[in-house]
Amino acid sequence: MAIPYDTTNAGVSVRDALGHSSVKDGNTWRHVEDIQIKDGTTWRETKEVWVRSGGSWRLVHQGEHFLFNVSLSGNDSSSDWSLSNYISNQGYSGNKIKGLVTVTANSRRRQVNLGTFSSDSLVYLRIELNARIQARGGDGGNATGAGSGSGPNGSNGQRALYTRTPFILDNASIIAGGGGGGGGGKNSYNQYIDQQSYPCQKGSTCYQDTTVQDFIYGGGGGGGAGYPNSNGGSGGASGGNGGAGGYNSGGGKGTAANNPQSGVSSHQGGDGGNLGQNGQAGFGGGGNAGSAGTAINGWSYRAGESGNGYNQTNIRGPKNN
Repeated sequence: MAIPYDTTNAGVSVRDALGHSSVKDGNTWRHVEDIQIKDGTTWRETKEVWVRSGGSWRLVHQGEHFLFNVSLSGNDSSSDWSLSNYISNQGYSGNKIKGLVTVTANSRRRQVNLGTFSSDSLVYLRIELNARIQARGGDGGNATGAGSGSGPNGSNGQRALYTRTPFILDNASIIAGGGGGGGGGKNSYNQYIDQQSYPCQKGSTCYQDTTVQDFIYGGGGGGGAGYPNSNGGSGGASGGNGGAGGYNSGGGKGTAANNPQSGVSSHQGGDGGNLGQNGQAGFGGGGNAGSAGTAINGWSYRAGESGNGYNQTNIRGPKNN
């Protein structure tokens, strides 16, 4: 199989990064994928080539892998792109792969899944300038008692990248888990004295003080930042919703409802979290905040980096496994 990739658009040699062997042709070193050894009078393709260096055997060539090169262009807010599905659609059913996955410039991907391939597989993941793997943020929680079927707690943000396949990270932009949704604000009550009239004698009106209690909904929590936009939680009739976090912005703001008669405010909903950050709990003992989504689930599978792929400014949110 011919090697289907050479360098990234930034000029980094993917062939070198993925460990392809080279042979010298005249004065030029050329990468090769297939190496054959003459056994008697027959040339046989080799799966592995080892050389002895300093008393130890070292693996220098692997020729059994399925090679691929795929570019993810444009915006996809609806799905988790699967490398396993892509490889299967190419007609390969094994588990040894090597290849390049590129998220092209100015593209947005909600989630990317590099799957589970053999331990000697290797994926070079390139995220170009202004491209992002950026998960959806959590929805904001409703004010306590507001809405139907939804609770006051903010939802958790989603994860961005998943892998159980070794990978090299070349990240020129951002990988971010979705921000956590803000918790809904706690409802409150406003008590005040109202003077009410009643007939007490013929032709006369009497008055008595009555304690009145108004129920005031809290404000909805703000949605967490991410792609696509999340939803704010529902507030009271006078409060409206918490704002949704745009995929290039911070989390939405929580809102509070006002009593139009007395001007007394209920408890405010919590703000949604920025990319890779937890939301804020609702005020007054309201709903809990949603947690930030994982930026990379499979951090221990990284085999190397190119560029500044490990910088926290490029990776926003937790890294685990």
